[in-house]
Amino acid sequence: MRGLAEYIMRGRKQATLVVAIAAAIPLLFWVSAAALALVILRRGLNEALPVLIWGVLPALAWAVMGDLTPLLVILGAAGMAVLLREKQAWSTVLLVVVPLGLAYALLLMSVLGEPLQALAVQIQERLPELMADMGGSVDEAGMVRLEALLVPILAGLMGAVHALMALVSLMSGRSWQAGLYNPGGFRAEFHRLRLSPLVAGGLLVLTLFSPQFGQMAMLAPIASLPLLIAGLALLHGLAGIKKLGSVWLVILYVVFVFAAQIVYPLIMFLAFIDSLFDFRARIAPAQGPRDDDDSNGQV
Repeated sequence: MRGLAEYIMRGRKQATLVVAIAAAIPLLFWVSAAALALVILRRGLNEALPVLIWGVLPALAWAVMGDLTPLLVILGAAGMAVLLREKQAWSTVLLVVVPLGLAYALLLMSVLGEPLQALAVQIQERLPELMADMGGSVDEAGMVRLEALLVPILAGLMGAVHALMALVSLMSGRSWQAGLYNPGGFRAEFHRLRLSPLVAGGLLVLTLFSPQFGQMAMLAPIASLPLLIAGLALLHGLAGIKKLGSVWLVILYVVFVFAAQIVYPLIMFLAFIDSLFDFRARIAPAQGPRDDDDSNGQV
């Protein structure tokens, strides 16, 4: 991707070409969002505004045809890139993921209400079978309650997935920027990423207890995202400190894919515990005082 990043940074014309074409091609909207994030991070919103406009036009065409994903991801990545350039703090960006994901969820629920209801009906029909497969049982009242939560949870999942795609696009753009102008910079930032105890605790409470309050259930998957990213940053950071190599991280992600229902909560709880004890600071070898602020804008 270095060659693409170099081409984007040659000038506004090249950046506009990449952002617009990638936004127009199915499944390449994330490249458009990442390229736009790169321009914003390096040159600022004023310089990137014409590029943003040309990138949004194909995304608007997709939205008119019924696919909101390119538009939401491009705008979300652009907004978070502006915030990251201003605040220089990934922890602040992670907090913004929650209201962004909630906005996505509400919008998608209003636009895709009928498909969501149809999907919820299909899941309702299979709920007893699914519960039996998991070795659990739910009484009739509990089943009614689960069915009532399906639509908000599905909307929350969709909002969380869109917010995650926007965040990953931003991270890709930042990684490209670091590769061109500050090799290893993004890796160091990600390895230091950590939430404060108050924020991590609040997110954990939202994740665990929002399903108890009806429509607020949509917050559960969205609030879990910052904890997931912070937990992954912890594991990457520990692997870097111990010089374990990329093989261990590949194994981690393979296990995550095949056992997400177990690994996802574990990573979330690790992020919360790390917010209290800062494992990387305890394990890292002693270093002299740093001139820069190592807090990475922890909030």
